[in-house]
Amino acid sequence: MRGKVVEADMSPTELHPITLAAPLPAPPPAIAPLKPTAAFDTYWRFAAERQRIFFQRLERRPPPWTEDPILRANKFTNAYRASDRVSQYLIRRVIYRDDLPYDASEVVFRILLFKFFNRIETWELLERDLGQVTHAEYSFKRYDQILSHAMTRGESIYSAAYIMPSAGALGHRRKHQNHLALIERMMADGLPARLADAGSMQQAFDLIRSYPTIGDFLGYQYVTDINYSTVTNFSEMEFVTPGPGAIDGIRKCFADTDGRTDAYLIRFMAERQEFEFVRLGLDYQNLWGRRLQLIDCQNLFCELSKYARVRHPEIAGVSGRTQIKQKFRPHAAPISYMYPPRWGINGIVARHLVRPITRAGLFATAQEDSMNLQEYQERANRTDRNPGTDEKALTIPLAGLAGETGELLSEYKKYLRDGASHKLFRERLAEEVGDLLWYLANVATKFELDLEQVAEQNLAKCEGRWGRLPVRKPFDADSPEDQRFPRRFLIDFATTHDEDENPFVRVYYQNKPFGNELDDNSPTQDGYAYHDALHLAFVAILGWSPLTRKLLGVKRRDGNQYDGAERVEDGGRAIATEEGLSAMIFAYARDYNFLEGKSSVSTELLRMVKNMTAHLEVSVCTPGEWEHSIVEGFKVWRQIRRVKAGTLIVNLDERSITIKD
Repeated sequence: MRGKVVEADMSPTELHPITLAAPLPAPPPAIAPLKPTAAFDTYWRFAAERQRIFFQRLERRPPPWTEDPILRANKFTNAYRASDRVSQYLIRRVIYRDDLPYDASEVVFRILLFKFFNRIETWELLERDLGQVTHAEYSFKRYDQILSHAMTRGESIYSAAYIMPSAGALGHRRKHQNHLALIERMMADGLPARLADAGSMQQAFDLIRSYPTIGDFLGYQYVTDINYSTVTNFSEMEFVTPGPGAIDGIRKCFADTDGRTDAYLIRFMAERQEFEFVRLGLDYQNLWGRRLQLIDCQNLFCELSKYARVRHPEIAGVSGRTQIKQKFRPHAAPISYMYPPRWGINGIVARHLVRPITRAGLFATAQEDSMNLQEYQERANRTDRNPGTDEKALTIPLAGLAGETGELLSEYKKYLRDGASHKLFRERLAEEVGDLLWYLANVATKFELDLEQVAEQNLAKCEGRWGRLPVRKPFDADSPEDQRFPRRFLIDFATTHDEDENPFVRVYYQNKPFGNELDDNSPTQDGYAYHDALHLAFVAILGWSPLTRKLLGVKRRDGNQYDGAERVEDGGRAIATEEGLSAMIFAYARDYNFLEGKSSVSTELLRMVKNMTAHLEVSVCTPGEWEHSIVEGFKVWRQIRRVKAGTLIVNLDERSITIKD
């Protein structure tokens, strides 16, 4: 398919104007003398939708995870603080480590060291250079060298999540040196033991707050982080102090607080949560039975402060900010969720993520629970008789995988030969599978892979390729009607000949030419002239085809010459990319008899397709969606080529492309 003009991208892009759906009407809250604004209801709607997104991602569902344009475009923390990526890393990879000392001083040292920088990459940098990060082996000089060298290389060592004061009062020239000195002072003062002896969260907060540059916000964050460990055991409903962002959110939620303190209002929200979700008709799913705690409601006010800048620009807070700076970018690595053990939900979390096998048959097993793969990997590593990463240590587990695969096949051979008389078959099979798993875990460990993450990524890949097609609305669903694909339309193909009897293909939409007439443009008649069927399959299955959109006259626009969709998604480069894709896919299909009798394509082809479209909106489509569009496109292509004519029915609602009888 070719249009006469190919446009060039010449301008930078900006985001689409955001279209906001009106919320469903709900009875006003009866909370006098407090006077809520419209943002009060938005607080609860935000919490429910953000938690729904959490479970969508937890279950490895394909994006988009929400229809809310603000949540889709911008970065927000989870409804529960402990579910955020950095908190999860702190809990699993810093606090609860079998390979690190677990006395109070070491745990508090690790927590403070991690949280002062609040950056996963900084912790991993220290671990790479130091090995085990312990207070017993701490050296100001060594830590300073590692961090200074990283900064010299242009690496960031602090998180942008919140600003760490420089702690200049401690006398050093560089910020990180002052923070190392601050940790030294805390440890020298016996802070870990004093925290362990604290009778309340308020008392522990006051201990941390007494140190230079630690204000109310940081003190509350740090006491919460330490309380994730077993050093302290406070209820998160015991104490709260609001940060600047939360104060801004509170001002946006209440036009009049009747003199109530900000801490009172945070507790007020925590105590009313179930009532408000019911009042608004929200299907809210809490954290496996755990209610929103004070820290979570405080954080939600902070996130509401940002969200309301777009949702309620007419409501002023105290910060004066009008834009959300951080845009959402999905993280490639999935999270293996773990929460403080005393919360009592880790077993439920594991069962939510890993379903026991229930399928009947030879390899089925009944089980009440599933072992955590990360725990298995760590325990298996302790039994490694060839530790290290030299050639011998790496080759042994790789060869072990091959050897155990042979043993597994040998046991199955015996089963085929001896049948029921091979009474130990299941036990031997389980043993060989277990040996394979050990070697697999050993290989993962020695090549610095997280087996649990590998498993999650593999499942996500398989589900994206061979699972059911995700429910996905067309990319132009929020555009004006004259800028949308017709949801069902017909395209006619006809073959004519010139005076030399050379065939030409003409394509029509509503009896008008649809693009230029085409021939195969090849020494052999391979049917490329009918390849428009592939573009139309993209429309039907993916809801995407910038070239078809151009020829139908439904390019998206809003009068802004820098509009993202018009300049990027529907522009010249996108059209050229699609034409390149169709040529590449056609060349691939030609080598496989144009997919006759095939229901799949190669993984390599799909990787190339995903790579070529990584900069476009269609990048969210799964490999399975691309594969389906290619297979269905060639199904109708073969029919048209066979009779050299036909009418295609393109149906976006049913995600189908068929030949009209």
